[in-house]
Amino acid sequence: MRYSENKDQSAELLRLALPLMARQSAALHPISYTLWYEHVAGINPPLSAVLEASLAGKLPLGEDDVYDLHARFVVARDMEVLERLQHKLRQVLEEAAQTAAVALEDSGQFEAALRDTRSRLTGAVSLETVHAIIAELARETNRMQSATEAVHQRLESRAREVEVLTRQLEQAKSEALLDPLTGLKNRRGFEVAVSELGRAAFKDAALVLADIDHFKEINDKHGHLLGDKILRAIGATLQSNIKGRDIAARPGGDEFAILLQQTPLAGARALAEQIRAAVAAGRIRRADSKEQPGSVTLSIGVAVGGAEDTLESMLARADAALYAAKRAGRNRVSVDSGEPVTVAATAIR
Repeated sequence: MRYSENKDQSAELLRLALPLMARQSAALHPISYTLWYEHVAGINPPLSAVLEASLAGKLPLGEDDVYDLHARFVVARDMEVLERLQHKLRQVLEEAAQTAAVALEDSGQFEAALRDTRSRLTGAVSLETVHAIIAELARETNRMQSATEAVHQRLESRAREVEVLTRQLEQAKSEALLDPLTGLKNRRGFEVAVSELGRAAFKDAALVLADIDHFKEINDKHGHLLGDKILRAIGATLQSNIKGRDIAARPGGDEFAILLQQTPLAGARALAEQIRAAVAAGRIRRADSKEQPGSVTLSIGVAVGGAEDTLESMLARADAALYAAKRAGRNRVSVDSGEPVTVAATAIR
């Protein structure tokens, strides 16, 4: 969503939002701020109702609560905007097609009038008859000229509408499906991209699921600005290591996912190890000092899919592998064992 408040108005909203944010147990990051900004700005009544109930009950929002509310009341709303824009664009294109059809019909009538005039002129027996035929042709020509001009103006208007709607559609799509911090797909964007691949999305594909080790401790010790910097850096690392139809996402929090198309287990594991090593070798400093959190590491789970797999089943197996990496000491890649996993027990966090 594009916010309309100017600098002074947004500064006042910040002043109002910060004390409310401070009463929650979740981190004070952009996702959290979005909730309270929209609440104090009065632009998201359904969200405000939930937040006011939380405040009244003195139930501080946790990290999971923040991401859940953001998905339900911000991302879902942006998806509705996207769908409305798509519907409007279809309407405008249909109107343009109807206008063009009318123009073709008028053109056909004018062509028939020309043929009739030529036939009548051939059989004309007097000058008066010729003048009458020419006068009638002039009227028909003027009518056609006016109709053509009207069609031209309507099509120009539709073209301008399409241009504006296309820009709005791209912006809405970006806001609804992309994580604003890393530029990767968000949870909804990941789900949409996977669904667009069709029923065999996981045939000969692999899912890589990564989680930052001790990320909460990093945030608590060094602050969330550094935490955001780390998330952006890892997002950039993922982007630089994928190609083609691979889909990278930050579903939420400190978790990242990559769907690798046409990739066997050995290739997926090698890529996961490449990403793990690149992140572990990086050094990220706070912007206001030379302080750095030490080595940031990832625990990564890898699962290979089949034609019958779904996103839920792939996530369950990759998630189980990720936690095997955590239990084994973190900063490592673990591969799905192939044993059945209860889908309901796992979820994108």
